[in-house]
Amino acid sequence: MHPRFPFPSYPTGWYVVLFSPELARGDVRTVTYFGQDIVLFRTESGVASAVDKTCPHLGAHLGGGRVVGECLRCPFHNWAFDVHGTCVDVPYAPKIPAKARVRAWDVDERDGLVFVFYSHDGSEPTWRLPELEWGGWTANRTIRWEVASHPQEVGENTVDCSHLLPVHHVTRTDIASVEQTGHKMRVVLNLLATGAAIQMPEEVNEVELDVTLHGLGQIVSRTHVVTAGLRTRQRIHPTPIGPDSIAIFAVANTWEMPDPDYTAEIDQIFWDAFVEDFAKDFPIWGNKVWLEKPLLAGGDGPIGRYRKWCRQFYAWPESVSASTEPVPEPASLGRSPRIPSPLQAFATRLAGLADRFGGVPAVFAPITSRLGDLAGIRTSTPPQTRVEEELDAHLADGPVRPAAEPLSIPKQATRFDSVQSYFDGLEQRFDSRAGAQVDAVFQWVLRGDPDQLHFAEVRRGAIRQGTGRHASPTITVEMSEADYLLMINGELNGARAFSTGRGKLKGPVTLAMKMQRLFPIAGVNAGG
Repeated sequence: MHPRFPFPSYPTGWYVVLFSPELARGDVRTVTYFGQDIVLFRTESGVASAVDKTCPHLGAHLGGGRVVGECLRCPFHNWAFDVHGTCVDVPYAPKIPAKARVRAWDVDERDGLVFVFYSHDGSEPTWRLPELEWGGWTANRTIRWEVASHPQEVGENTVDCSHLLPVHHVTRTDIASVEQTGHKMRVVLNLLATGAAIQMPEEVNEVELDVTLHGLGQIVSRTHVVTAGLRTRQRIHPTPIGPDSIAIFAVANTWEMPDPDYTAEIDQIFWDAFVEDFAKDFPIWGNKVWLEKPLLAGGDGPIGRYRKWCRQFYAWPESVSASTEPVPEPASLGRSPRIPSPLQAFATRLAGLADRFGGVPAVFAPITSRLGDLAGIRTSTPPQTRVEEELDAHLADGPVRPAAEPLSIPKQATRFDSVQSYFDGLEQRFDSRAGAQVDAVFQWVLRGDPDQLHFAEVRRGAIRQGTGRHASPTITVEMSEADYLLMINGELNGARAFSTGRGKLKGPVTLAMKMQRLFPIAGVNAGG
């Protein structure tokens, strides 16, 4: 056990050790994870393999070897090992020694990532990685960080609802569902979040966050910005380097929209926001202490359920449950009455017999149940260990606020009776302070009968308005006159209009996001 993270082993599961493009055909790479060197190589036909570092012949480091055909050859005596770790050639010997093999890791390469399976006892994988859908998503964007933390901390961050406001600008969180099945855990959250991550703090968006964990090495987070009709997907893969350090491999994609240029800009905005926002947790993880028995409060989220689910991935020693003394429950959960130690010892003895014989005989069930109630010990079938019982009490999730009323975004009070009235008051509404650093031309092309063409030159806090087509617009908004009226009246989200093809945007999206600041609407009498 490491003093900072008192887990008995690295957690079992699939972990990323490399981005696929980093391992070309014929490459040999040495990486360090789980406190040891792992040698990765790709055969000439393209198969990725991972083996332990030490050649069983005379101990050479196989990371210095070379790929020949479908094998890795040792740099010392040129012994050849295939992708399964079996020695298939000793150049100078007529017979290959029967035990000539090196341990090969289970490898699964998919979705641009190379995974290996880690288990504390070397057992085979009991589950496989999920198939991800690919049609309609942009190409992978990738980044790797190193953080002084642990995979379980990263996963816990996805269910820690109460940190979202102070760290990530989320103003409200409602838990829609929590599912746990074997190695898989899924949490769906409904959020109200500001646009601070994209430099638009006054914007409020309704967001659905659908997070699925596959063991502790893969987190798939699907984000649906409901307000704007935008979708993004982040895959977060924390891999142990040592007992208190991890590498985080992250991959992001954006759902493609009708306009490729708009898709490309939104993809860049989402990526920049993800890289900046996700990293805000790193200094906290690097300096926080792991509390085995945290004091939880209502609204923290399903942290207790998450931690109980995580226990399956570790090699807990059998002696832990026998040596652990009972601990008091948190006051908020109620406190069991103090009982004489002989009664507690007797109840413990009965629980031990139940453990040994696989359950409690029916005739004794009422007695043992009552003793269990008094002593704080349960004798269910199969019985829980004492560690599980204590954690049940200390990790009990506080009451979570249900989504009693739907998440809603305030409506604007100002309304325009026509598109013309919007442009008639454009110069009066212009915010010179917001435009102090702007040097751009905004062009509107609004289809109707007839079409309406307007532009506004904004030069360092000054505005000049005109009609028709400008010779060199910086940004052009093109949509129907009817849809633009809906948009300026708050009945059609601008980002949703562009993401669904109801409008077209030419020019930098980040500049378009500033238009609401430059030409504010709220509080204006726009009746004509």
